[in-house]
Amino acid sequence: MKPLITFDLDNTLLNSDKAHVIAYQYALKKLKLKVLKDKEIYIHFGKPKKDVAKAISKSDDQNIIKKIGKYHDKYLWSKSYKLSKIIPCVEKTLKYLKPKYKIAVISNCSHKSIIKLLKGARLNKKYFDIIIGDDNVKHPKPWPDELFLAEKLAKENAVYHIGDSIYDIRAAKKARIKAIAVLSGHYTKEQLKKERPFKIIRYINELKYIL
Repeated sequence: MKPLITFDLDNTLLNSDKAHVIAYQYALKKLKLKVLKDKEIYIHFGKPKKDVAKAISKSDDQNIIKKIGKYHDKYLWSKSYKLSKIIPCVEKTLKYLKPKYKIAVISNCSHKSIIKLLKGARLNKKYFDIIIGDDNVKHPKPWPDELFLAEKLAKENAVYHIGDSIYDIRAAKKARIKAIAVLSGHYTKEQLKKERPFKIIRYINELKYIL
């Protein structure tokens, strides 16, 4: 049996900030809330989607938070997913790993959003044996539910989880999986180091030297 490794999606495999930012800006506009600048939105990426909505709306109103998520998904699925891009060396790395490992992709966006973003970036979903979104579990990262589900579906314990955020590291540690942090997102090396991951790498293609 092949061992299992799991990957985060956004800012780990795909550069999808713009796709999400524009979708959130659309949601804020629809709700007649203050439309934030790009950086004011993407600094919250990596958190559970409800926490992102709460932060950018500055509201505790669950109805508003729910609607932001709904409008975000509507715009992402219909339009902004096309702005998603593959991070350099990702496809080459997946091709290298595929014969040796079962590969799962997990994300704090929905299952359908993952499929759409992969399509927009032209990254073939055939590289992934398992795809898990936040709507497939009760609690998304930093809880370990997505990782536990990946292990259940693979019938294997995951040996590594690779992601760009502190929430990836926290989820992996709770699941007792070695976390490999990659510096392709918005978190600095110092921020990631404080979470004590197994390794920190600059580029995704460094995985073949670790694994």
